[in-house]
Amino acid sequence: MKEKIIFEEEQQVIGTWIWYLVITMTAIIVGGTLVMVTLVERSTNEGYVPVLIAAIIMGCVIAFIATIKLYTIIGESKIYYRFPPFISKEKYFGKDDIQEMMVRKYKPIREYGGYGYRFSFRSGKAFNVSGNMGLQLVFKNGKRLLIGTRRPDSMQRAIKRLKQNWEMNG
Repeated sequence: MKEKIIFEEEQQVIGTWIWYLVITMTAIIVGGTLVMVTLVERSTNEGYVPVLIAAIIMGCVIAFIATIKLYTIIGESKIYYRFPPFISKEKYFGKDDIQEMMVRKYKPIREYGGYGYRFSFRSGKAFNVSGNMGLQLVFKNGKRLLIGTRRPDSMQRAIKRLKQNWEMNG
């Protein structure tokens, strides 16, 4: 990308309710496995292997969740996004692709079935990490994409400026 950036946002799962869920699940799984092994196999140290396996699995889950980030950039002529580890290569859309765009409030569970990389036959694709505000894109081919944001006011100003640039340039 070699154009001027109007808006840039990086969202992480860190700090959202998902972390509370993952930490609680980790404590329950590792703690439960530890209690079970302690009660069943007091005489040998081999009983701690399941605890170690559970801890490694949960560590991998936590590491995977920590890599999930949603990057959104609005330049003077295009909208860019990435959602690693699902979409590592930067994707972008310009004036020729987009029919309509707006920042809107949405219902993550009802419209898309939750957070993350989501798809709904009725609502299209969504990339979101938390919250209920996002950039709704409607493409000229009829497809829809919603990109979540934690900064809807700043994104709205950037979209307004992008639309003005599109009108000035053609």
